[in-house]
Amino acid sequence: MKPFLACLLLLGLAAPAFAQTIPGANKESARDRAIKRCKENRGTNCDSREGLREWLREERPITDAERQAAAAGRRHREACAKNPKGSGC
Repeated sequence: MKPFLACLLLLGLAAPAFAQTIPGANKESARDRAIKRCKENRGTNCDSREGLREWLREERPITDAERQAAAAGRRHREACAKNPKGSGC
């Protein structure tokens, strides 16, 4: 009986983590967050797809290539700030 109860308890703990990985739920929540942020920032068109495009783009996770490009740009700007005549500025 105890192993059965332990399994039920573990399944109960794993269910919320599983629910967070459902792909359709992530799209819904990203749209909901985008609408909320649009309205908080007094967006003019928070109900149409075109009006939410900017807010949904911000909800998209950054890829490794984008992360590397952003880091390279930051390093370049820092190098230019330290030595404006060098470093290809």
